[in-house]
This record gives sequence, C-alpha cells and structure tokens, in this order.
Amino acid sequence: MPIKAGNEYMSSKRKSLIPILLLVMIVCVVGVVYLATFHKEDMQVVVRDFVTRSLGDHVVIEHIQVGFFPFPHLELRDVSIQDPEQGTPVFQATYIQLDLNFLSFVQDIPMPHALIIEHAVFDLKRDENGQWNYQNIFQKESSDQVEIGAWLLGRSLKLTNGTVHLGDRYRRESAFIIHAEDVELQVEQLVWDGPTEMFLSARFSEGDTRSVLSAYGTLQDIGGFLKEGTTIGRDASPQFDLHTRMDLDRRTLVQLADLLDVHEVPIGLQGRTKVQGHLHFAPGIAGYDLSVSDLVVLTDSVDLNSDINVKGLWRPEPFTFSGQWSSAPVAIQHLPQLLPEGLIPSELSDAIHRQSISGKIQAVSATFTGSSRKEAGHTLTGKFQLSEARLNLGPQLGTVKEMTCTINVGADEIRFFDLRGQYEELPVTQGQGTIVFAEQGPWLTTEFGGRVSAPKIIGLMQTIAGWSLSQRPEEALQGKAGSGLLTMRFAGPLKDPQAIAFQSAEYHAERIAMQLPGLRMPLTRVEGIFAVSEDRLRFENVTGLYGNSDFDIQGTIALEDQAYTDDLRIQGYFSDRDLPTLLSGPALPTQETISGKSQYLLMVSGQLRNPSVKGRISLQGLEIHLPGILYKPSSLAGNLDFHVRVGKKRQFTFESMALNLPSVRFAGKGTFHYDQTLTFNASLTAEPIRFESLPTDLELFEKTISSGTMEGVVHLRGKGGEWRSWSKSGQVTLTNGVVNIEGVRSPISQVALQVKLAGHTAKLEKLQWNLENSQTQAKGIILAWDSKPNMKLSLTATRFDLDLLLSRDKQRSPLREFLETIAGTAKVSARLRFNRASYRNLKVRNLSGQLNVNKGIIRIDRIRGKADEGTIQGRILVNLPVRQPAAMKTWFSINSVPLLTLEKTLLDKQTLDKRLMTGLMTMEGTLQGHGRNPLGVLPTLKGTLKLTIHDGRIKRGVVIPKILAIMNLPNMLQGEVDLEKDGYPFDRQSGTFAIGEGRIVSRDMVMDGPVVKMTAAGQYDLVNDDLDVVTAVSPLGSYFELLEEIPLVHLLLDDDERGIDLAMFSVKGPFQNPAIEPLAVESVAFGVTGFAKLALSILKNTITLPQKLLFPEDNKEANTSSHEPKEQESEDASMETY
Repeated sequence: MPIKAGNEYMSSKRKSLIPILLLVMIVCVVGVVYLATFHKEDMQVVVRDFVTRSLGDHVVIEHIQVGFFPFPHLELRDVSIQDPEQGTPVFQATYIQLDLNFLSFVQDIPMPHALIIEHAVFDLKRDENGQWNYQNIFQKESSDQVEIGAWLLGRSLKLTNGTVHLGDRYRRESAFIIHAEDVELQVEQLVWDGPTEMFLSARFSEGDTRSVLSAYGTLQDIGGFLKEGTTIGRDASPQFDLHTRMDLDRRTLVQLADLLDVHEVPIGLQGRTKVQGHLHFAPGIAGYDLSVSDLVVLTDSVDLNSDINVKGLWRPEPFTFSGQWSSAPVAIQHLPQLLPEGLIPSELSDAIHRQSISGKIQAVSATFTGSSRKEAGHTLTGKFQLSEARLNLGPQLGTVKEMTCTINVGADEIRFFDLRGQYEELPVTQGQGTIVFAEQGPWLTTEFGGRVSAPKIIGLMQTIAGWSLSQRPEEALQGKAGSGLLTMRFAGPLKDPQAIAFQSAEYHAERIAMQLPGLRMPLTRVEGIFAVSEDRLRFENVTGLYGNSDFDIQGTIALEDQAYTDDLRIQGYFSDRDLPTLLSGPALPTQETISGKSQYLLMVSGQLRNPSVKGRISLQGLEIHLPGILYKPSSLAGNLDFHVRVGKKRQFTFESMALNLPSVRFAGKGTFHYDQTLTFNASLTAEPIRFESLPTDLELFEKTISSGTMEGVVHLRGKGGEWRSWSKSGQVTLTNGVVNIEGVRSPISQVALQVKLAGHTAKLEKLQWNLENSQTQAKGIILAWDSKPNMKLSLTATRFDLDLLLSRDKQRSPLREFLETIAGTAKVSARLRFNRASYRNLKVRNLSGQLNVNKGIIRIDRIRGKADEGTIQGRILVNLPVRQPAAMKTWFSINSVPLLTLEKTLLDKQTLDKRLMTGLMTMEGTLQGHGRNPLGVLPTLKGTLKLTIHDGRIKRGVVIPKILAIMNLPNMLQGEVDLEKDGYPFDRQSGTFAIGEGRIVSRDMVMDGPVVKMTAAGQYDLVNDDLDVVTAVSPLGSYFELLEEIPLVHLLLDDDERGIDLAMFSVKGPFQNPAIEPLAVESVAFGVTGFAKLALSILKNTITLPQKLLFPEDNKEANTSSHEPKEQESEDASMETY
C-alpha cells in the first residue's frame, strides 16, 4: 500500500509541472522576439517625450541610456530641472537610474518601479511671500501633461551623494542659506496619499563643521507638499514621523533653528551638539505642529533629555512651543548663555554674573513654553537639582557653601527645598526657600538649618542676628553640652546680597546644657524652641532641669536698645536642693529651712536688666522649718505670692510679698541686695492669727501658743544670713494667749504680750500670764534679745506659787527646763515683788527680792517676806546647767513662823500622823549641796542650822513621847496634865546642827518645859537613815515632887556640886522608828563618854546656869572645862564649789 501511494504522488507532481514549464517557454520566446525587434533609439525618444510631457520644457536630460541586464532600466545622465519662472536650476543630478519591468516597454508611458539618483543637487528657495521654487516645477503647463508625481508614486527611491542648498527669505531681512552634502535618501515605496517609509542622512558643509543628520521613519500624505499655495492646509495633510540623529556644531544648530523660526539659540552652546529623537511633523489646528519626543541632546555644556512641541509652523502668525526636558548638571554661570535671552530675569542674571549664586544645576523635569512673538516671552517651569553651589548672603551674613537642593521653578517664582550644605560652622541638613520675581527684581526668601552644638549656638547667633553680648541679656550665656536643630530665615533682593537680611531663626534644643549668668549650676536637659529674630527672642515650650528642679518657659523677649518683655512666663517644680545655688556667690541659707518639691509660676515683664517679676510658689509639697518660729509639713497647702523688681547689681525690691497658709497670712515688702553678701531692708506684717484655728499639723512657735490672737509688724535691716545680727524694729502683740512651754507641766494661760523692737533691743511694755494659781506680770527691756539676751525686768505677781520653782515628789520642778534655758542663754536682772506667794501650806506676803541670772547661775538676793506673823529673809544661789544636776547654796533666816505651817508644808501626811509639834520657829543658817553624787543630794549637803522653837507642844512623835511614856509621865501627871490630848508642853526647844559628809550632828539640843528638861546630843546618818542620839531628862518645875518617884530618875552627885535627878536614854535606829533604851544608873555613876557625856553636861549646864548667873561667887573655884565638840565652821559666803 505505501509503494502504490508513493507512485501516485509522483505522478501528480509531474502533471503539475508541465503547465509551468510551458509558461516559461512562452515567456522566453516572447522575450527573444521582443528583444529582436526592440530599438534603443526608439526608447530614448519615448523617454524624452515622456519627461517633456510630464515636467515640461524646463527638464533637461543630456543622455539617456536603456539597459536590459540584469533587468530593464533607464539611465539618465546630467539631468536638471529648471524653475520655470526664475530660469534657474532647482534640481540637478549627474545620474538617475529608472528600474523598469518588461511590461513597461509595451506601455505608452514607461513607469519605473524604482529610482536611483546619484550626485543630485537641490537648490531650494522660498521667497518673501513664502513661495517655494520647487512648487513651480510641479505645476502642469497643459491639461495633458503628466505630473512628475506619476514617476514617483508607488516607486522606491534611492538618493546618494546628494547636495541641498536651501535659501529662505520669508519673513527675513536677509536670505537664510544652509548647505547639506552627502545627502542619502531611501524610500521603499513612495505613496502620495499614504505612509511612506524613508531613510535620510546628510552632512552640513559649512566650513569644517562636519555636522551630520540622519533620520528614518514614515512620511504621510507627502503629495500635499506639491500643491500650490503659500501655506499648507489641513486638507493636504502632509506629515512625517522620523527617528532623527544629529551631530551639529553651533553654526549649523543656529541655522536649523533659524529655519524653524527659532531665533534665540543659546550662545553658550559652543562646540558640538549631538541630538537624537523622534520627530512628528503634522498639520495642527493652525499650520503645522512639530513634536519631538525622546530627544537627547549632548553638548559640551549640557546634556538634555527632552520632549518638544511646536505649534503653528509654516503660517504667517508666530508659532508657539513647549518642551519637557531633563539634563545633566550644568554650571549656573552658563545658564544665561544656554537659555534664551529673557528667560532668566536680568537681576537674576546679574546675581549669577556676580557669583551671588554659583554651582551646578540639573533639570530633573522641566517645561519650557513660549512663542516666537517677542512680546510674548518665554516661560520655564519644572523641577531642578542644585549641587556644589554657593549662596552669598552678603559680607555680614556670610556664604552657604557646598549647597545642594531641589528646585521647583514656577511661572512667577522659584521654590527650593531639601537644602543641604555648610553655613559658617553649621552643617545645613534641611532648608527651603523661594525666589519671587517681583517688580523690583527677584526677591529671595529662604530658611535652612542643621544641628548645632550648644557651645556654638551663642556665637553663631551673635554673627547672624548681630547681637552684641555686652548689651544683650545673654551676656555670659554659654552652651555646655548637647545639640539642637537650628533653622534660620533670610530675605532680600538677589541683585544686592548686602541687602539680604536675617529675618528669624528657630533653635529646637534637644537635651542641651546651658550656663545662665548668675546661676551656679547649668540648665540641663533643655528642650523646646528658641525663636530668634533681629529684635525678638521667643520661647516656645522650653523645658529643662536646674539640678532637680524643672522649668517651662513661654514668652517673648524684645531685643532692642534695652531688652524687655511683657509676657515671659516661667513655671515648673523646684526642689529645695537647688535653692542655695540659684545665685552665684554665697549660698542662700535655705537648705535647712525648706525641703521638698513644689510648683511655681513666674511672670516676667519690663526691661530684662531691671525686670519686674510677679510670682506664686505653691507651698504644698514643701516642708518649711524655721526653728522656733514655723513648721509646715509638705502635705499642707499654701502659697507664697510676690512682686519683685530686679535692679542693678542684684538689687531686688519686693513691692509686695504674702505668705498664705490656713488661718495665717504674713505680708511684707522691702529691698534685698545680693552681691558678695546679702543685705536687705524689709518689713513683715503678720495679720491677726487665731492659734486655735490653725490646722493641727501647722506649728507656729513650736506650738508653744495653743490659743490666742497674735499680730505684729517687724522691720528688718541687715546683712548676711545670720539673723541675729540683723536690726529689727516693730511691735508684736498677743492677747488671750495660752502658751505651752516644754518642761512646764501646765499651760500658761491668759497671756497678754506687747513688745516693741528697736534694733537689738526689745521693750517689754506688757507681759502678763497665769500659770496654775500664779498671776504674774513683767515689764522692762531686753538688750541683745536676738543673740545674748540681757534682761532688765520688773516681775510682779498678785499670786505666785513657789511650787513651780521647787521639785516635788523627787521630780524636776515644773519650770526647771525653762529656767535651765534662761540660765544658759540669757543674762537677767529683775526686781521681784509678789503680793502673795505660797508653797503648799506656806503663805508668804509681800515677798520681794533681786534676781540675777548669768552664765548658768541663778542668784536671788535680799529675799524678804512675811509668813503669818513671822518673817522670812535670805538669799539663794543656784548653778543650773542644762540637762545636768544642779548645785545650790542658800543663806536664810526664819523668824517666828508657826512650826505647824512648816510641818504641813514640808512633811507628808504619813509623817504628820507620826510627828506633830506646834510653836513658833526661828531658824537661821546656811546650806549647800549638789546632785552630782551618784548617791544623791544628801551626801553632798553642807551647812549649819540654828533652830529655836518657842511656846510649843509635842502632840505626836517617835522619840520624846516614847521617852515620856517609858518614864510613865502620862500616868503620873494624870489629873494634872493630859499629855494624850494636849500634848507635851515646852517653853523652848533649841539646837545647833552641823551638816556635812552625809550626817547631821548636834551637841546642844535642849528642850525646856514645865514638866521636864531634856538635853540631847548625837547624829543622824542621812544616807543610811541611822539615828544615834543620847538624851538626858530631868524632872523640874511644879511637877518635880511627883516626878521624883519615877523609877528611872536617880540622883546624880558630881563632886561638890549638888545632886541632879535625871534619867538617860539611848536613841538609835531608823529615823521613823528608832529604838529607845534607858541607860543603867551604874554607867552614869561611873562616868559616861561621847554623846552621853555631852547630853549630861548640857543638862547640868541647863540646870545650874541660872544659879551661876545669879550667884557667881559660888562658882569661883569651879573650873570645869567644857568638852563640847567643836562645831563645824560656817562656810564662807561664796560657793567654793561653783
């Protein structure tokens, strides 16, 4: 099956080839016959006739040659076409080849299908009316004439080694001529009313220019070019789209621009210009439009990429044009030569010429529009990039160097942004500006800036803003650390850089540190905006720290001849740690006075060298401690308002100042001068303060005043921080006060105080107070009351309780601490006069004395007073160191004071239940002691006492009543004397007591009474509570006979003296319960020693002394010497231990 199919296929192929071979043979036969009968001379005649009929007589062909190999063709040599009107050649060609086909020879008019033209010369001209000479040769001379277009239509065309001479006088004063050589033209198929593909190249032959042009693309409806008329209408519709390349010198470029009526070619385009792009030439609304896209222009001065549109070509009216282009960087000084005249304003050109502006500029995306009409002008807009530029702002402001920025050019202004560069010492990292083309010329407005370190900002502002540090408030202002973003603004005419002026600047501080004049520490972490102009400094949300305090500044300072402000506002929170460092010089004495952190607000106005400051400090959050005066806890609200004027040399004048606390208001004013030291002259007024209304946590005067009303005015004048050296004057009053003094167990009530201050002297015009049962008044003066007080007073009292000064129940006296403070810090001289004074049951009238206090010693002299019918005199000296044991010495005399009163005053009830004695007591002596001994005061007591009691009775006791009971006196005298009820009567008790080394020793105790006489001698150990006394008792008086029967009474005979009836007892043991034992008669008979002998001797002398005084002769021979112990000598009036 496959073999059979293959044979069938071969058979069919043979059958199809037979007709083809027959056709070829027929053609060959016809050709041979044609060639055999063809004559060249006939063909030449036909061609000449055809040319004449087509183009007329103005076409001249010198030689015509017909050829058939390798294909039929005609060769025309030395062809020329004349301008019928001018008679000059329009076209000349050395050689033209017309390629024909075989059918052409059988046609009446042989039409070529291809034309080859060599060494052609086109001499094209346009006259003053816009008429091209080539149009004349295309005009028919007769109706049967064939247009030359018939030769070209549908044909391919190749032109080599051509030359074009183009002259144009249309709308020109002189003929424009351009020459092109080496013209090459290729057209694949020339279509009269359709698209025609073509290629064109040429060389412009002016001198050694070697300018070349090449283009390829499509010609559309080119038949319209051959129509009559001076202009081409839209109905002709000739157009072309060409991709063009050109390599031109400046002369050729100018010629081509002139051809297109572009009369202003930049003169800066020197050297060669290389151009490539796509040209679209087509009819427009009026005339023709030329569109050039993807245009690339490469010159020695600038490289461009552009799209250009020209509208209204080839018509009488001026055309318009526009273009979008970009370029490589080009030097700014070349712009006036590169751009058409008038595109850059003359003032800007002058600025470029003077190099006010220099650098390189690159067109990123620009648009150029305009018209050939001169009065219409040109417009340049778009985006440009500036680099390596310099902007001269004048000799004062300096130059911006290495500047780069992006420029937007508008119709009437130029905007630039993204500015970078170097200005003085400022690296410019951002900026923008505008150049406005106003009537007076281009006006520059620009702002730029960058990061500037704080140490450089002051010097930079001095240079830019023209600050003079010797006249401005920023004198000595220094940047320490950190940096910020500085933005500066300038404006002025570009034509005169010296007229460009600084407008303003903003410094965005970012955590910088600055040192302000007058402050000890720098400001840190400063942030915010400092807006500066030539005459203004504005603070916008400027915050920072001064130590631990923060601040927020808002407002404006006017920097004129005298800097001033109207609205400077400073607020924040301040810390107590920073107050001592606010001003340079000596530290302010506030560190121990104020602690905490609080809010403040300051409003500054007036000249900055002498500003007025109104402020408020919130006291909540602050703990204020003025020792002895004020304590305010941090939780308590309050505020300090003030209005101060700052003068020269740190002089502060407080127009007003008010400290407001709950229920407390202090107002003041004055002048403070803070230079090397603080000097001031101020007054302070305390409005009435009701102490009972004060908050519980607010302490005035250490809460010593709990009630009452105080007010006063104090004027202070002084120097330094030591308030004691200040001069004070004024008046302070307190009414109905209740005062609590530390160490005084009861409050002092009904206090009324009126004191006047004059310098360092306080005049106490009125001071009265009640303390428990005491009512006291004082007047006088206090010298140096604020340092070492020296008081000269008069103290009077209607009632005074001496219990306030004396210890009670082994406790310190109520006024002990107060007295210690006075004794240690003040000198006092006071006259004392108390109408009524009391100490427990002791009532003293008209008590007076002289008080002197100095160096810790309290001395009261000339003490006088009356107690009942008796008197009291004496003086006392007390050494009273603070918080240490006291030392005391006293001299006293008590005369005829009821003993019972003293007993009830000095003894407790338990003792009174055991001991009770009446009578009138007289006592005098000295006594001294101190509390420095670890065993207490008793071992330190020294002194001598002389005691006498008259007309008394012993109602209760632990010694004498027991002795009398042992002697059975109460029973023996029953019916005569009721000793149990009335007590034992006596006429006198007396004795001398020596106190020392913790003991009380007496050698002459005597009791003389109507019942018995009693003597005693012995001692009492105060430390060990040990009583050791021997007493001798003798019955006398009206009861002698009764008492002789007492068993313990014996007759004692002493040599020649008469006998004495007596009984002796030994008293030993504790003072409250001693042991009493009678002495045996044998011991008395055989002699006694010690206290017993002393008691016996005293008794003998007591009994026999009256007889010896009455009968002295009976005692002549008696030469009995007394062996009484020598009494302890009295101490000198001065206190040796002090």
